[in-house]
Amino acid sequence: MILLVAFTITVLAGDLVAVGIAEIVEYFNETASLMVFLALFIAMIPLAWRIAVRATEPDGAFTRLLGGTRQP
Repeated sequence: MILLVAFTITVLAGDLVAVGIAEIVEYFNETASLMVFLALFIAMIPLAWRIAVRATEPDGAFTRLLGGTRQP
C-alpha cells in the first residue's frame, strides 16, 4: 500500500514539474510546449515507479522516515 502512495505522490510531483517546464517552453514557443509536456508526462510514469520502489525498499528513505526497522 505504501508503494502505491509513494508512486502517486511521485507522479503528482513530477507532473507539476512537467507543467512548469512546459509553461517556460510556452513562453518561447507555444507549439513545442505541448510536445514537451506530453514527453515529460509519459516519461514520468516509469521514472516515478523506479523512485517509489527504491524509496519503499526495506532500507529505503520512506521506510526510515516512517520509523521502519532495519533487517539484520
